[in-house]
Amino acid sequence: MKNAPGLRPAVGLAVAALLVGTSAPPAHATTAAPNAVTSVTPVAWVSSATPATATLRAMPRAYRLALHTQFQTTNYYCVPASTAMSLSTFGIKVSQDTLARKMKTTIRGTGGDNAAEVMDGYLHPRRYDDRIVADVVGRPQILMQRVSYDVGTLRRAPIMQVWMEKLPWNQGRLRGQWIGHAILAYGYDQTAGTITVFDPWRPTGGVHTLPARVLAKALQIGAGMHYISRR
Repeated sequence: MKNAPGLRPAVGLAVAALLVGTSAPPAHATTAAPNAVTSVTPVAWVSSATPATATLRAMPRAYRLALHTQFQTTNYYCVPASTAMSLSTFGIKVSQDTLARKMKTTIRGTGGDNAAEVMDGYLHPRRYDDRIVADVVGRPQILMQRVSYDVGTLRRAPIMQVWMEKLPWNQGRLRGQWIGHAILAYGYDQTAGTITVFDPWRPTGGVHTLPARVLAKALQIGAGMHYISRR
């Protein structure tokens, strides 16, 4: 999966972004990426193994993965950190530095095209796809459904692409607007309507559980989340 040319969702947070004050949103932030998925089909069952040894796994109403959490090692490594955690749910161990090098991460962050290409390089041999979906932005029911499928059925943790200042634990604590950031969803509770995430930004991050409607509003327009599916 690749984003539209020029789309740079979930850029790594840099200290400078916290100090520059208000800035206008990116020009691309008002429309969804042309190749983003814009509809979702309910899925209750999925093969959890190769076709020869496939078994069916039901989607539970609530589930939380046992995640190997890690904070980003630089101010602009949120994408490598979130990717490293996501890949760990596939049994893939790779360092933030290695991912940052492959993604061509700079002090300005990580380009969406580069991140997606690197992620798929790890997932395609395992018969998975990672694609950015924009239909979850501002739509908590679809967000809950997609997170539930990834976490509860596939038992994988998807990356969320958010505006950092819109996260509840950052409100009133950051200067600036449209600060692109990446966090990881690894738990949900459909009855409570909540999603559990890990934010790799050490000063305010860590484990947070928040309503799906709140997370949906914090997602980057035109970016949303990295949705994991079987090939």
